[in-house]
Amino acid sequence: METRGHTRLRSTHGWSLFAALLVVRIVNALLIQTYIHPDETWQSLEVAHRLAFGYGFVTWEWRHALRGFAHPMLFAAVYRMLWLLGLDNSFLITTAPYLLAAVIGASVDLATFYFARRIAGDNAARWALFCSAVSWSMSSGIMRPLVNSAETAFSAAAYAFWPWSGALQTPNLYIALLFAAVACIVRPTSGALWLCAGLVLVARQPRASRALHIIFAASVIGIAAVAAMLGIDYLGYRRWVFPPYQFYQFNVHEGLATWFGESHPLYHLYVSMPILFTSMLPFVLHGVYMAARYRVVSCEPAIVALGASVLFSLVGHMEYRFLYPLLPIGFVYAAVSISSLTNKTKRSSTPTPSPAPRTWSVKRIAMMLLVTNIVPAFYLNMVHQRGVVDVVKHLRQGALSGTVQSVGFLMPCHSTPFYSHLHVNIPMWFLSCEPPLVKSDLESHYWEADDFEQHPAEFIHDIFESNASKRVQHLKPSHLVLYDCMAHRVHSALNELGYKECNRFFNTHFNGDPRRKGDVVVYCQAQ
Repeated sequence: METRGHTRLRSTHGWSLFAALLVVRIVNALLIQTYIHPDETWQSLEVAHRLAFGYGFVTWEWRHALRGFAHPMLFAAVYRMLWLLGLDNSFLITTAPYLLAAVIGASVDLATFYFARRIAGDNAARWALFCSAVSWSMSSGIMRPLVNSAETAFSAAAYAFWPWSGALQTPNLYIALLFAAVACIVRPTSGALWLCAGLVLVARQPRASRALHIIFAASVIGIAAVAAMLGIDYLGYRRWVFPPYQFYQFNVHEGLATWFGESHPLYHLYVSMPILFTSMLPFVLHGVYMAARYRVVSCEPAIVALGASVLFSLVGHMEYRFLYPLLPIGFVYAAVSISSLTNKTKRSSTPTPSPAPRTWSVKRIAMMLLVTNIVPAFYLNMVHQRGVVDVVKHLRQGALSGTVQSVGFLMPCHSTPFYSHLHVNIPMWFLSCEPPLVKSDLESHYWEADDFEQHPAEFIHDIFESNASKRVQHLKPSHLVLYDCMAHRVHSALNELGYKECNRFFNTHFNGDPRRKGDVVVYCQAQ
């Protein structure tokens, strides 16, 4: 194996590599014209916009202190900078947050390179960087302003310094713990990942004194991280709160995570992993096999990833993006596999044999990974669900010119970006879908989005016209937005209320949610 790289980043090479990666990720950011996860705006940009400009919608999680402010404050700082420079009314109001996401993405790429170089050598590091750079999960997932993206960046940095194989180096351990602590501040559930890493590290120590030193260092940094989290959230909420406790109460104690969809216990195994790694998955598995069988690289990252996946599977609701912090680990094992498959060295009879004779073409592997990742990334960034973004751009132009005075969204909740993209303080509303706060209310709980889906024409009449209805009355807006699949069901009712179709925007070729099919249609009041 090649000489293993040292964790300490050589400043000149490190900064030049980061600059190159940043250019790639900025281009990547500028190509994103779509909307995949509601949380990329509603749990980050919308909250940040409210912090920076004083208006913006905060969802029920923030009213009940289930979320921490560390992540939104990063984007609030970007918004405030735009305001100070007088640029908040330019295209940068929607572009700048994605430029920060580009910095986060480039940081993940760079940390993955050094992580791989440290435990697997230079050749594997180059392949790990290639895997990270072309991965659709990076280009279309990490490159969005999700809390999972920032969590992944700090986790990847921690991996690069972490004492894998029990090789304890005190300065590196402290740096790794600091990055891990920040990851936990940004997203407290990251603690499950670092609990696994810490247990594996402690178990590998030959002397109890070294294990105690690790536990003491982790405890001190952990206490400091909790104090920092409390301080940040006090600034955000203006009162003392501890969001991890509220999060635990709702998702675990009350078991209400399933309100957002109940997942099979093996969801991360047969859904998340194939989605995250796609065509790289066979290489990831082969790399893990080589680590276990031939000891060509440490098995510890794989053990940590497996343990974290099990812990993340204990909650009823799962999404593949919850495993984003495991991407760098997967890229390293894929790189080990590809490096061995393209290695010219023949297998020897030594206890740690080299891979088989080279039968895989470097160009073929690179091209296969490029095509199977770049094509879907391009589609997801430029085409899939772009109408929900385009419609808000259209409404913003109308609001600036005075033709759009108020907006109602007759869509499943959080279907589009909101004030963070509109950036004009006009009245807007959408159909509510807040969950119950106690499990006993689950069966009888009412939410507007479901009511509208079941009785669309009656619902529209009642919220605008009927004072006797028990349904919540809404402002009759100048513009209404809905999906085409629902438009034909309420077209007549909207005409009776004085609305006519005035615009429509292509959204996607397919959607697994039948409530979100078709174009995005805009109705405006007839003049």
